[in-house]
Amino acid sequence: MRNVHKPLYGAMLALSAMMLSIPAAPAQEIKFAASAIGRPPIFSNTFVDIGQAEGYWKKAGLDLSFRWFQRGTDTAKAVVTGDVQLGFTATPPAINLIASGAPVVVIAGMPNQSWQVASDDPNVKGCKDLKGQTIAADGINNARTLFLQSFLASCDLKLSDVKMIDLANAPLVKAGIAGQVRNGIWHIDELAQVQHKVGGKWKELPLPKDIYAGLHYAVILASKKAIDENREGVIRFLVGWIQTQKLMSSTRPEDVAKFAKIASEGREVDLEVATNSIAGFQKLNYWVNNDGLPEKQLMAQVDDLVKVGVMKAEAKPDYNKIVDRSLYAEAAKRVAAMK
Repeated sequence: MRNVHKPLYGAMLALSAMMLSIPAAPAQEIKFAASAIGRPPIFSNTFVDIGQAEGYWKKAGLDLSFRWFQRGTDTAKAVVTGDVQLGFTATPPAINLIASGAPVVVIAGMPNQSWQVASDDPNVKGCKDLKGQTIAADGINNARTLFLQSFLASCDLKLSDVKMIDLANAPLVKAGIAGQVRNGIWHIDELAQVQHKVGGKWKELPLPKDIYAGLHYAVILASKKAIDENREGVIRFLVGWIQTQKLMSSTRPEDVAKFAKIASEGREVDLEVATNSIAGFQKLNYWVNNDGLPEKQLMAQVDDLVKVGVMKAEAKPDYNKIVDRSLYAEAAKRVAAMK
């Protein structure tokens, strides 16, 4: 009898092991709210369109809705007020909120900047030539303005040495095409749209080699309350996020074509512009297949905020106060189990 049962027992053990290796289907859908920048979305926020088109969050068991704002500071504030449970925002406003004691934490990020400083004025050839010029950015303590501030500091200029106009995203593109601005801080795809319409007369100004290494671009900011009360929902969001970043970073022709089609429709731009922009972003390693929170780069951004006077040195938060990497780690395990 003992020998008869051995094969059956072994088969049962094998079946149990197989069942354990198969990721369980999500339980009941969790309702969840997030904030992003648009509409139309800036290129980094096309992850929303990718995730929805591919059904990543739906498959993860998340009933996800988005609230749209025109600036990262507003997407971050929506997390603090509880209007949403997490939001995509520029890194500086997120760090400022954490430094001020807001009950929020960073759970993932996009470390690498994509900002370009460009001009269609033939007399503006470099940083020093911007003195006295009017420059389109996006207002004090917003992402473009903070990048401009760091850029100007590289040639010993300050924001007070230039004239700023508050113009960003789609309105900036329209103004650039209409010839209403001469100098601006641009996303790669924004400048590509303008160049496509005006025949490439805008020129990029040279940037210091180390400026990108000392800055961190964007983060997913979550409220601590959402993590405490709905940790599973946050993890499911990150499951979808990881999948979007994987697709967007892929150089496989079929993935680029899929991404470009979705982005061109969401961004309301020509397919050729979207395709070329993707290539430009990928050269910068814009979409990374990790949590996007390298300590050295993130803390360099903190130091830059102190350097340009946005944050007092004594208010600098420690790295471990800024981030919670455990949620991404759990989400990454689930994505790996899907293969």
